Formats: sequence, C-alpha cells, structure tokens
Amino acid sequence: MPLRRRNRLLLAALAGAAAIAVGAAVPATAAPEPAALPLLSEVAAAGLLPEVSRVAGGSAAGVWFDDGRLMAGVWDPAEAAALEAIGVTPVLRDGPRRDPAAARTALDARTASGMPEGLASYGVDPRTEQLVLDVVAGQDTEPLVRELTAGLDPSVVRVETVPAGPARQAAVTGGDSISDGSRRCTAGFSGSDAAGDWLITAGHCTRGSSTWYAADDSTIGTDSRSAERGIDVGAIAVDPGSASATVAGTRVTGTRAAPVGSSVCLYGSTSGRSCGTVERTDMTVNFDGQQQSGLTSVRACARQGDSGAPYITADGQAQGVHTGAGGPDGCTSYFTPIGTATSALGLTLRTG
Repeated sequence: MPLRRRNRLLLAALAGAAAIAVGAAVPATAAPEPAALPLLSEVAAAGLLPEVSRVAGGSAAGVWFDDGRLMAGVWDPAEAAALEAIGVTPVLRDGPRRDPAAARTALDARTASGMPEGLASYGVDPRTEQLVLDVVAGQDTEPLVRELTAGLDPSVVRVETVPAGPARQAAVTGGDSISDGSRRCTAGFSGSDAAGDWLITAGHCTRGSSTWYAADDSTIGTDSRSAERGIDVGAIAVDPGSASATVAGTRVTGTRAAPVGSSVCLYGSTSGRSCGTVERTDMTVNFDGQQQSGLTSVRACARQGDSGAPYITADGQAQGVHTGAGGPDGCTSYFTPIGTATSALGLTLRTG
C-alpha cells in the first residue's frame, strides 16, 4: 500500500514580530511501566471509543490505534490508571498543555472566505496533539504560513509539504457504475426516508443533474438532491429495493467510526477495492479554493470516477462517502463521515 511521504517545511528564524517558529513533531511518551494489556482487534478498539470518552471526557489528548493497542493521550498522570482499567494504553504528554482545537478554530476563521492557493489541508494529528498544515511543494508558502499561523502557539502547529493539492474525482469520460451522461461517479450507500429509497453519492456529482444511468444505460433514477455546498454529498431517488444494503458483497451492519490508525476500504468504480489506514479526522481540505471541513483522510489510493464511493470496514461498519484525493499519486483520500452525510440529506442509512 503506498504511504504518504512528507517533508517537513522548516520555518525557524522567520523575520518580523508576527513570525513564529513552527513546531516539529512532538514525541509522545508512554505511561511509566503500563500494565501488560491484551492486544485488541480493530473492531474491539473501535468499540472502546465511547468508553474513552466516558473515562477521560474532554481531557483526552488524542486517541489512535497502533499495532494492536488503542492509545489515548493524557496530560494528567492520574488518568492513566482509569484508562488502563478499560484496556486502553495511556500516553503521557510532555511539555506544557497544548490546545490544537483552539488553533484549528482560529484557522477555520482565517480560511472561511476561501482556502488560499498553496494550502492543501489541515487537521489535528492525534498522535502528537498538533495542528498539521499541509502545503503544496514548489510554491512560496512561507508568507502564507506566517499569515495563517500568526499569534498561534508555535508548539501546537506543524507544517508539512505534499506534492500536489487535493482534487475531486468525478470523471468526465467513460461509463461505469453511475453516470448522468457527462460525468461518471460511484454508487455509495443506500438510504431511505418517508418518500422512499435513495442511493447516496457525492454532492459534486448530483448538483445540476437529474437523470442517472447504470453502466448498461438503464435508468437508475430521475430525481436527486444535494446537501449544502459545505457538505459534499448527494442522493439519487431509486425504485424501492433496487439499491442493496451491501458494498461489494459486504453487508452494511452499522456506523461505528474506525479510530485513527485502523484500516478501512474504499470501493470505487475506477479503483475497485482500495484499502488503507485512517490518518486524521475532522480535516479541513482545499478543493478548488472552497473550504470543506469535517472530512476524514485515509492512506488509500483513489482515481477519477471514484467520487461518491463508500468506505467500509471489514465487519461492515459504514464510514463515509468519497469526495476526492491528493498527496502522492492520489493516495491520500478524503471522505465525508456517514453520519454527516445522512444527516445533511435527511436520510436513514439502510443496513442489511
């Protein structure tokens, strides 16, 4: 599986009063001599996430899955024993307490009117409890970074470079999966409401389109709806029972979110099955200058025509709807979480 290779952009010794030195990756420190906790499957780790929230509440400083253990960052050593008691490995943070959520809120406000050229995405890395800005290589991004991070705590911000910015992936040629006659996308999950059944896909596919066709040119549906532009999901009205509650033979059984570090699979009409690990959640991504927030990034490759594709775990937990990809060779992909998608469309996910 291709991994996203990054080069840190070093910005120390920037001139000017507003300039800051951007922090390097902050190593996490494991709790002293933790109990020998049993290894967890990804399914078991995902099931522990609500317990982590109950035990640590808002004081948890990042949660991720790593080599059979669910890790949870903490600032207070007193919380370590409570986490160990539920099977979670505590990680004590070094240095002064950092607040990446506050830094993210500031950055959201600074990019709300439009994502600047050169900024690919940003989001919190739970492993280091830092806000990571991904900037596009080959561009003069130092002035941009100075402007975006002015006044922020240097230790909470990290800047990394990516080869290219993200792009949405509705294809304009060929016929596969679903097409409106000019664009090819991918059928996602099945949903329903009081009016009937719907096929969920990407919003940039359904906007401006009505009639959709299968690969054999048969009509799938003649009505569609799209979420507001900040949420890239849409749905096509289909005949009752015509959209299956399965993904490539895997029965959709629920919507339990997979933690950072665990694996999920994309099923695209171009890429087929493409699997990778969840990299970050609650990402903000630059798609053609438009700010799109709340996305999850995955180390999985995607191609043109995969827009709208479903992400699902091995045990049938629906994760989200594909919106686009960036990074080396399109191998950092982004999806809208399934809960966000169904809520924005007023639908209930169909399970089998």
